Amino acid sequence: MKKVERSDVLIIGGGPSGLRTAARLAAGGLDVRVLDRKAGVGRDVVCTGIVDREVFARFGLETGSVIRDLRDVRLVSPFGTVVTYSHPRPFACVVDRERFDHSLAAAAAAAGARLSFGCRVEEISVEGGGVEVAVSTDDGGRARCAAALAVIATGVDCDLQKRAGLGRPRDFLCGAQVEVPSLPGEPTSILFGRDVAPGAFAWSVPAGGTVRMGLLARKDAKARLLKLLEDRDGRRGQDAGMSIRTRAVAQGLVNRTAGDRVLSVGEAAGQIKTTTGGGISYGLLCADFAAESILECFRRSSFGAGALAAYELRWRGAIEKEIVVGHYVRRVCARLSDGRIESLFHLAQTDGILPIIQETADFDRHSRLIFALLERLSFMKDFRSIRKGAGRFRPS
Repeated sequence: MKKVERSDVLIIGGGPSGLRTAARLAAGGLDVRVLDRKAGVGRDVVCTGIVDREVFARFGLETGSVIRDLRDVRLVSPFGTVVTYSHPRPFACVVDRERFDHSLAAAAAAAGARLSFGCRVEEISVEGGGVEVAVSTDDGGRARCAAALAVIATGVDCDLQKRAGLGRPRDFLCGAQVEVPSLPGEPTSILFGRDVAPGAFAWSVPAGGTVRMGLLARKDAKARLLKLLEDRDGRRGQDAGMSIRTRAVAQGLVNRTAGDRVLSVGEAAGQIKTTTGGGISYGLLCADFAAESILECFRRSSFGAGALAAYELRWRGAIEKEIVVGHYVRRVCARLSDGRIESLFHLAQTDGILPIIQETADFDRHSRLIFALLERLSFMKDFRSIRKGAGRFRPS
């Protein structure tokens, strides 16, 4: 092996949370190295690319990746009933994920971080003097890298967390997505039903000249997406089969995200919206918490679990309730029959549900909307029991 290459912080994973952490740490004067197993930034991403419009201003990001704003969503029931929700203003936008990630990578590089792609971290060891990792590269090379501290931002690839003594996501959904040519006037749609996406939902999101079609399900996500494509456009589903991308999507809290000289961030830390499976905004937010805590560690020259505990307190204080409430309600609602879901659509057509959504909806924080809807639907036995179970998560 080559000699050990040293830096202040190693960041393992070059997605949004890893790149944001790198940019913040490098801007703070640290020597930062990012190692990512993919060949380049933003490659082979399975993501609808829908983010809150406010994310750009909140994190000082460039808007060049924005394809279009979202204001209207078409909801389709298991039996084909359609409810169209129109927000008073654009509530989110569709982005080009590769371009979005490239802007984060450019910010990290401009701040002084070193980015290395095609590098897979195979081992990690934490000792008294620092962290050391073994790396294999796409060209067959091997190296060892060392740092005072490491950040694991590897998404649902959980092997390194186990080796470093951190917790890992325990619950997962299966996601599948493909891009196909869009049809004239095709709207943004969310589809429900056990035959479509049991336990979750499917989506169709126009993005320029293409539409991103995908779904979350407990199992068989690719097969179910192929069926959805065939129902939409005949043979095109079979033709698109080879380009369907699949991945696991983490769900629920991770019990330990900071330890001695190591922490996890983003999906590796379970920082995912458990209602939708989206992780960009939570990952960026928690990357900032991670960077703030790490910079404090370097100012104090203290890198133990106690010094990094501030990170865990920060991110849990910000989004733990959202993760727990969303996970609980999504799992319970996954057991609703198609008939019960259909009844909700009929209520939405005649009742005051849509105004509640307009009044309480927040694209990244869903608990307020969840509790408001559970209160409105408490006359139905199913939702009365869900409200009772979720009540322990409501803030006092």
